[in-house]
Amino acid sequence: MQIKVYSPSNPILKKYIECIYILTHTSEEKPTKYITFPSIFTIVSISEKSKSISKGNKLIIQQYDDNDVETNLVSDFNKPVYVQYEGKINEITIYFKPLAINAFLENDLNHYNSSNFSEFSPFEDYKKAMMEILSLQNDVEKVQGIESYWLSKLIGFEHNFLETVLSEMMDEENDALTITELCEKNVISRTTLNKHFNRHICKTPSQFKKILKFRNAVNKYVSDNTKNNLTDIAYGVDYFDQSHMTREFKSVTGFSPKVFFNKTTALEKKQIHWLFL
Repeated sequence: MQIKVYSPSNPILKKYIECIYILTHTSEEKPTKYITFPSIFTIVSISEKSKSISKGNKLIIQQYDDNDVETNLVSDFNKPVYVQYEGKINEITIYFKPLAINAFLENDLNHYNSSNFSEFSPFEDYKKAMMEILSLQNDVEKVQGIESYWLSKLIGFEHNFLETVLSEMMDEENDALTITELCEKNVISRTTLNKHFNRHICKTPSQFKKILKFRNAVNKYVSDNTKNNLTDIAYGVDYFDQSHMTREFKSVTGFSPKVFFNKTTALEKKQIHWLFL
């Protein structure tokens, strides 16, 4: 299996898209298996002639020549997912930054979110355009095609408080703020915040904060000054102590921090960590 990760080249899209990766799996290869972990990003995958089978926390992507294109939305998973690729697969996956995909959609995000791996076809021309992009032989051209298509759908998104709350949650100086304190600071009720998170992010604020803290810990681990020092990482992202971080890691990943860091592989971007089996 080959994976190439790209940052968006269009300066406008840099605000909305974290990265795009292109995955190819040949029919001659043995099935590839890995574990992927909860993310703060909204993920959109497009695959040519494939079929996905979801069974609980397991996802099997198989070659299926009768299906021209398959598109999926992943925005609401909070536990590890076991993924397996079988046969010839040609896939493009887009990582949208938190809340960002709403700037392209005509409806709220939860309108499209029916399961952990929802079928996703938000526009009338979407599948046809994706088929044309997947048929391109050059990966750079594929990325350019994806960027051009999504840029054509940009309509903008404004919200009374979500953007501010998210910005405060993701600011390292506000790590210690609880959800209740964030609500008080922005003069909204917790019920209101939960409702709008569900509508536009498809996670609860508590789920988002838990995953964000885990991702911040991962990012700190790969930085030169804290690598392998789990105590510094724990305090650096506002876990109470290393034991607290261990409990939270096991909840999100199924592994202790030490095992997670030893076994996972970063896919060119520190935001994407998979554990290959």
